[in-house]
Amino acid sequence: MNMNTMPVTKSCNEMEKATLLEALRKGGDSFLCSVAGVDEVACRLRPAENRWSVLECAEHVAVAEEVMLGLVTSERKARSPEGVKRDDRILRSGTDRSTRFDASDQSQPRGRFSTLAEAVAHFRTTHARTLRLVELTGENLRATEVTHPHRAVGVISTYECLLLMGTHAQRHALQIEEIKNSLAYRAAMAS
Repeated sequence: MNMNTMPVTKSCNEMEKATLLEALRKGGDSFLCSVAGVDEVACRLRPAENRWSVLECAEHVAVAEEVMLGLVTSERKARSPEGVKRDDRILRSGTDRSTRFDASDQSQPRGRFSTLAEAVAHFRTTHARTLRLVELTGENLRATEVTHPHRAVGVISTYECLLLMGTHAQRHALQIEEIKNSLAYRAAMAS
């Protein structure tokens, strides 16, 4: 089912749509604020061995947004809209940095962007498409499901996937702030 051509049978609850848009905007704004002012030298600094740099986080966020948008705009399976709702869990755990997760293979940083500006521009473009999709949909987003590529997520409703997109960007904004507050980063910026 393509979201753009799918017949509208049940309308998207306006309150749910507002919640999605709030989560997506908050995540996008948090991410963009976290990378604002980070220069091209600083964005490559890793706070420790086996930890991502700001550029690697930005690449991951940009690519993950694109992957998840692809999930919600491509073929999806029908499901009961009355199924289990994990909204609170997604909102709570999506930004909880006390537990580390390895990124899915698709969204691992691989040097796709040569500059932080390129990664941010890619995110902005994809994120704008995500917001527009939610703003324009009349579809009941709980009535379809996707299989998320991250094994910790699994099968979720289209609504939950979009909600996760907002918390995901916010989670990595927090990670970028942690990087910028690390001793290695601050020492490098001081010299």
